[in-house]
Amino acid sequence: MLRRVKLERLPDGLAFPETLADRISHDAVSRELRFHGFMSKVDFDKLVRLHNDIAYQRALERLFQICTFESAPEPAGWRSLTMLLAAGTAVAIVALIVVALLLVH
Repeated sequence: MLRRVKLERLPDGLAFPETLADRISHDAVSRELRFHGFMSKVDFDKLVRLHNDIAYQRALERLFQICTFESAPEPAGWRSLTMLLAAGTAVAIVALIVVALLLVH
């Protein structure tokens, strides 16, 4: 998934490492810093050390946050189904304990 944040321009002289060049880019027309896929802390550390420009570092931090912590939205009803399954499992466990206790006596 392609993630993007606003960044007016890349700092002068900044070049992305070859190991990440296929995943990070800056679009000068849309003024966006873009990253494809999950950004690991190791990736972030490599990228943040490339330049001390504050606008670049702030944009990279925002990009890191959305590449790491934002996931695709859950399908509608998924949370309800998960809670229903958890409740059903809890009831089944309690029923098994009650049956086991009744058999012991």
